[in-house]
Amino acid sequence: MLIEKSFSNKTWELKKLDERQSLMIAQRYGLSDLISKILTHRKLEENKIQEFLNPNIRNNFPEPFTLKDMKESVERTYKSIIFNEKIGVIADYDVDGSTSAAILTRFFNEINININIEIPKRITEGYGPNQRIINLFKKNNIKLIISLDCGTTAFKVFDKELKKEIDTIVIDHHVSEDKFPIIFGLINPNRYDENNNLQDLAAVGVTFIFLVALRRKLREENYYKKNNLKEHNLTSYLDLVALGTVCDVVPLKNINRSFVVKGLEILYQRLNIGLSNLIDSSNIRHQPKVFDLSFLIGPKLNSAGRIGDSTLSAKILYSNNIVEVESISKKLDLLNKKRKLIETQILQEAKIQAEKNYKSNVIIVSSFDWHPGVIGIVASRLVEEFSKPVIIISKNKNFGIGSARSVPHINLGSLIIESKNQGLLIEGGGHKMAAGLKIFNNKIELFSQYINDKINNYKKSINNYVLKYDFIIELEQINDTFLENLEILEPYGQGNPEPIFLIQNLQITQFKVINDKHIFLILTDQRKNSIKAMSFNSINTRLGSYLTNNDKNKINIITSVKRDNFLGNNSTQLLIIDGCYSN
Repeated sequence: MLIEKSFSNKTWELKKLDERQSLMIAQRYGLSDLISKILTHRKLEENKIQEFLNPNIRNNFPEPFTLKDMKESVERTYKSIIFNEKIGVIADYDVDGSTSAAILTRFFNEINININIEIPKRITEGYGPNQRIINLFKKNNIKLIISLDCGTTAFKVFDKELKKEIDTIVIDHHVSEDKFPIIFGLINPNRYDENNNLQDLAAVGVTFIFLVALRRKLREENYYKKNNLKEHNLTSYLDLVALGTVCDVVPLKNINRSFVVKGLEILYQRLNIGLSNLIDSSNIRHQPKVFDLSFLIGPKLNSAGRIGDSTLSAKILYSNNIVEVESISKKLDLLNKKRKLIETQILQEAKIQAEKNYKSNVIIVSSFDWHPGVIGIVASRLVEEFSKPVIIISKNKNFGIGSARSVPHINLGSLIIESKNQGLLIEGGGHKMAAGLKIFNNKIELFSQYINDKINNYKKSINNYVLKYDFIIELEQINDTFLENLEILEPYGQGNPEPIFLIQNLQITQFKVINDKHIFLILTDQRKNSIKAMSFNSINTRLGSYLTNNDKNKINIITSVKRDNFLGNNSTQLLIIDGCYSN
């Protein structure tokens, strides 16, 4: 079934299915028709299916020393350990940076080595290493700097003058330029001269691999026995690795999928008191899933970097002091509530601007009044609304700080770096799907023209966004067996999206607005079967307008299906993605 234009102005199209391949998968692996068809849609190589269904870290784990600069960096870190040199750590203020800092801190704490952690102040200092931190490290006689989730393009800070005094190791995953800062070592699967299959790792994944290599070095040198120390149990860190991997929205394939599957198991064991507190304060009363990490725990942690004290999110993840953890948790709750209010206001204003230039290849909006800590979230909301790349710029007197979010077929991170190299940006870089930038106000218009011209080749695909769904189903098909089959394919996330379905001819029999953002509905089919449904963040969107102003017309919906475990519930719920009127 092809729907030309939906409530969200999208085209719907049923995914094409290779029936023979689906039948082969079902027979060879003893899978249900539903699962075999979804796996066929995923276009997994036949030899990858078993690993996908039963992800195993040991089978997927890379040889750490194949990464460039790994051996030298491990040796240098070991030197700092045995000679009791002071170590300084710089980490990004997001969840990926915080979890990277947390596992590194836990590693050193367990062998009785204190490290100095500094996290840039997002609002006043921006992303990455800065001179304030460097000066502080010099004052404290730091001999080794380890920079986590940042530093690959920190040319101004990591220069030859600093190298004379302090060795620096960068552990990162952001796309590099064709040159590096002047540092001791750069461990980054996305450096331009790397040749590996680890480009999808989050920084916390790269940090974990580094710690595996460092533990191997400690074993080889008989360090644990010599110092009467218990060997590190790195498996216990995987809850944090899973959290950082999920929240950085990297593809949940191969080793990332293995990290998250095992990490969720460790998370359920409640070994980390900070994470346990966040689970409880978020009213998660079931075994945590990717959804909980993405939409409940992650935003709380990110609120610290966005509008508060950047150090709080890392501290709560590595602290073993219950009093400190509870205090930080309360602060994070308050910051997250404040963040939501700020976000709502900016979204309303940004959307008005976006509506005026929605025909552009890239939607670029700016204002002097927007809090730079939340513009990334707002950009993501506008991408959902307009199905185009979005760049939001928060301006001060002379320059603006921008956050960019993309759609799958456009590598916005590379385009931002190109713009920087063209002299249009002061700073800039990031991933395929997310990037950041700094720009003089008088160059915003030139930058907008440049980036729109560069994406002109993608204009057709941008303006004709196709939402492909897996199957057409009916409400009566949704039962425990159906849900159990879907759960076999978890965890879902970037690179392994939840299957989505078309359900036709539904009547909205009840709806209510929740927290001025979300819409709760009861949907009923022609056979009088009913089901609960949610449409998140849809108030003041085209989709939300249709859902709340429709009491007669039957609708078709594109939706995912999941268990509703909130507050101990165990029922079935649809998560509506899009809708249109039934013919």
